[in-house]
Amino acid sequence: MGEPNKQLTEAEKQILRLQALRQQSDNNSKASVEKAVSPSRTQAAKIEDRLRAMRVDAQRPLGKPRKAKIEGKQKSSKLTFAQIALLEQLLAKDKRLRGSAVTRIALNRFLNIDNSSEENDLEAAINEILRQIKTK
Repeated sequence: MGEPNKQLTEAEKQILRLQALRQQSDNNSKASVEKAVSPSRTQAAKIEDRLRAMRVDAQRPLGKPRKAKIEGKQKSSKLTFAQIALLEQLLAKDKRLRGSAVTRIALNRFLNIDNSSEENDLEAAINEILRQIKTK
């Protein structure tokens, strides 16, 4: 009679072990799903994100509107808003014109240096566009 109770106890222990394994498997799968959906972040990654946000905030002036940007090297030179607007109009009218080409032609004229044939063509196009802009 003692032996059937002992077998029953062993069966109960086996059932409890299987339930514990099933629970552990469920917890592991939930943890892996949570990591896949939102991976845990290290302290270093959190600090790095905070520092990047602080850098972006420090770079943005609060009350000043951003200036218009022009493609090419013109961004590195300081231009007035009127100059930027005029260069944007020039670039929009003729696709051959680039900020560097306009600067090169202007410097050649300022320094009394002869233009190449291509630069002469571009200067003629610039003069025509400027004449059209002035008559508007």
